Amino acid sequence: MVGGFLKILLLGEFSALHKNLKEGLVALGHDVTIASDGDGWKGIKGDVFLGSSKSGVLGKIDKAINLIKVIPVFKDYDVVQFMAPVLFPNVLGINRFIVKNIIKKNKKVFLVAAGATPQNSVIADFCEKQFKYPQWYQEIKKVNPTMWSQTEKGRKYNRWMLDNIHGLIPIMYEYAQGYRDIGYKKLCPTIPIPMNIDKIHYQDNVVQNKLVIFHGLNNEGVKGTPLIRKAMARLQENYPDDVECVIDGKMPLETYLTFIRRVNVVIDQVYSVSVGVNGVYSLAMGKAVVGGGEAEFLKEYGVTSSPLIAIQPSVDDIYHKLENLLKRQDEMIDIGRASRHFAEAVHDYKKVAQQYLDVWQADNKVLL
Repeated sequence: MVGGFLKILLLGEFSALHKNLKEGLVALGHDVTIASDGDGWKGIKGDVFLGSSKSGVLGKIDKAINLIKVIPVFKDYDVVQFMAPVLFPNVLGINRFIVKNIIKKNKKVFLVAAGATPQNSVIADFCEKQFKYPQWYQEIKKVNPTMWSQTEKGRKYNRWMLDNIHGLIPIMYEYAQGYRDIGYKKLCPTIPIPMNIDKIHYQDNVVQNKLVIFHGLNNEGVKGTPLIRKAMARLQENYPDDVECVIDGKMPLETYLTFIRRVNVVIDQVYSVSVGVNGVYSLAMGKAVVGGGEAEFLKEYGVTSSPLIAIQPSVDDIYHKLENLLKRQDEMIDIGRASRHFAEAVHDYKKVAQQYLDVWQADNKVLL
């Protein structure tokens, strides 16, 4: 499997991470299939649809029929990569049965550590007990009060999966550190979020009549939206003629990318030391991005600096960072260019795809 053409199956989606990775891998000459449910309302199209366009009982039946059709063809791949520990119905042992068969019938199987805290026991434990922003875990648990990842069944399944994959690939500090803490021997190097730079139109970040600041709605508590909302409201009140603050969300990906063309500043999230997928899109488009970029992020990616503007989980801190950007609006073009250059240097889809290939083709063994 070292070098040469690879046949690759990417299972699941996370804000177009697999979509961008596929485009990088195809550009490097590999055969790639994505099977996913489109990441819910985001509507990110793959090659094989694992979900259903129907709702209720009919939707569940339709999804089951789709799975029955496609699961038998998930074999004979050089690499299979899961986006989360649970991608199939998690009742009656169905998910474990499917995952076990996929592991047996393909050469190498990897798991990406990206989100999925309610499913991933190691990440959940780190977020609850070790991460510098405990509010993140608290907000996740409000949305997922049962936290299957921290039940005995969830822990048992996660231990089994970690024992039987070839490796785990984190995309940022938040999803890597927990595995370092437990000394997981199959932990692979952290690989940045891939972004197809060639498809993202860059334009100079020019401020028109007002500085436009945007925050996308998606899991409000987890992203720290209540704090951001208060800071933006104060800024709007104090500078009504100079700033336009917009909070909107749950848009399909293409709609989102079209919308933020007119935006100057994007606020990603509060309870994170890193930057998420939407933040990387904004960097690539040449926006000033607020949130992330802390010391842990820089060390994880092996860089000395970034254009990201770090914020603390405080209305006052967020307000002052935004007010500072308003006062520096004549620097927006330079800030935007720095954002684009960082995206090209760290997140370029071909560079990131090569990092995945290097990990996949390393000498790793499975225990199943």
